[in-house]
Amino acid sequence: MENMKKYSIWMQPEMIEEIEKALPFSYDDNKSSFIRSAVNFYIGYLMHKRSADYITPLISSEIKNQVDSLQDCLSEMIFKLAVESAKQNCILCLAYDIDSSLLERLDKLCAQKVASTNGIIDFDAIKYDSTLAKEFYG
Repeated sequence: MENMKKYSIWMQPEMIEEIEKALPFSYDDNKSSFIRSAVNFYIGYLMHKRSADYITPLISSEIKNQVDSLQDCLSEMIFKLAVESAKQNCILCLAYDIDSSLLERLDKLCAQKVASTNGIIDFDAIKYDSTLAKEFYG
């Protein structure tokens, strides 16, 4: 028994009985070894709980940083798409000589269409929707 010291500990008799009942199911040879294993297990549990308390905010912070980075990236992409869409709108307005009143009606009509479909656009349905053309051209 290298580097071990003897300690007296107080336990209820029922706890000693429980140790004796559980001893055959453990990897320990005797009650002292069983108690050492139990204490080591409990220390590991406490340290794990403490490390979880330490690491949980770190994980949370890293997830927040990743989400913020993704948000920045998506915002930049949406901005670029908006610029391209604006350029295409300008070209179409010039090419088809669309005036501002017609453009306003188209804007309202498209906003209503998108709102009614929750933003889910089915291009085939729009292509064959005769009411869209009637509403647009008056």
